Amino acid sequence: MKHIIKKLLREGLMFTSELNEDAFNVIETELLEDYPNSFSIDEFKKLNSFASRVRYCEEHLKRISSGSSRIVYKIDDEKVLKLAKNKKGLAQNEIEIEYSQYQDINNITARVFDIDANNLWIEMELARRLKTSDFLKITGFEWKDYVAAIHNHGEDAHAKGRNDKKQYIDVDPGIVEAMWEDDFFDAMFDYLGHFKIPVGDLKRTSSYGVVKRDGKDTVVMIDYGLTSDVYKSYYN
Repeated sequence: MKHIIKKLLREGLMFTSELNEDAFNVIETELLEDYPNSFSIDEFKKLNSFASRVRYCEEHLKRISSGSSRIVYKIDDEKVLKLAKNKKGLAQNEIEIEYSQYQDINNITARVFDIDANNLWIEMELARRLKTSDFLKITGFEWKDYVAAIHNHGEDAHAKGRNDKKQYIDVDPGIVEAMWEDDFFDAMFDYLGHFKIPVGDLKRTSSYGVVKRDGKDTVVMIDYGLTSDVYKSYYN
């Protein structure tokens, strides 16, 4: 919302006086002060080790999740800070920074607002935790059917050779056909096939969240930095 307000303010002041431009700068500064008062982004950027950055965030921000490569902290009601805590985290931040710029998948990925040039951290759209009941209500499809469909599509998309034995999960073909007619599922299937994503992550609700898009609840991926290449380099 603050980004929309800033855009409207800029448009309203674009052709007005220098005084109004100064007023905009003051308002913009206030809107950018999303972090708690105790948190100094300038001080944070000066820290030169994974451990020191983690300590600083632990002191000043609320941790909302953590994995083997990154920690996620809440900035405000709109954004989170995804902080790399090792080289795996850097690699995943780099992927999410890159993929967030692709227009063909921006409707299925959480938005990135700000980044570190060295992939140390990214500011991402805050999403509500996805529950299977949310998934059904928002998409019209059962989570178990989606898991089966995305698994089976992954078996086809990632087959290494003609002799590979594919292991499919039973699912009604009519349901899968209906999914292909839906923009979200069509984009997810295309994403899996073209971006070489390990299908395992896509079968976990923790990889997704719920955000507002055009005033409606929308399912998006909030953890999409683990590609096959990253997995082979750091996890295999």
